[in-house]
Amino acid sequence: MPDSNDNPDAAYYAAMAAEDAFGVVIRAGAYIDHELIKLLEATVPAPKALKQVPLDYAGRCALAVALGLDERFQSPLSALGKIRNRLAHRPEASLSEEDAKNLYKALAGPERTMVQDNFAKTLQNRGQKARRFGDEPALDRFVMIAIVLRSALVVARTHVEHVRPMTPPRGRDDS
Repeated sequence: MPDSNDNPDAAYYAAMAAEDAFGVVIRAGAYIDHELIKLLEATVPAPKALKQVPLDYAGRCALAVALGLDERFQSPLSALGKIRNRLAHRPEASLSEEDAKNLYKALAGPERTMVQDNFAKTLQNRGQKARRFGDEPALDRFVMIAIVLRSALVVARTHVEHVRPMTPPRGRDDS
């Protein structure tokens, strides 16, 4: 993941535009995991304490939901993590049609609509004819869904940062 603070979204979109499915899936998983960590850090009163909690990706997803991330994101985040792990641990594996279908099915209605709308806008911006999202290659569908999931995490974190006071919590007064 680039350390560039200038435009982290540009780095993400560049990574998602790669031709290599293996790299795209691994990078998408890494970026989404990074956003999960940032969301958790923004949500808890003592973010440094999180470093002491042994959480894997699934644990971070569950904790994010427990701390207020809408439950509808649990299933697609989990599905994306499973795809990422399968590819990361089986070099002969590739992103399949079934992976893309299952990831889409894991989305809740509002996110399916968002994926469809973003796909239609992308085609329109490129001057291309409207097509069915489900007819696109598995990698293209995976990328569109990953973009929507990462965006949801960024929005959730931004919301938490604006709602939660940024001053550190005070210790209890035991007097």
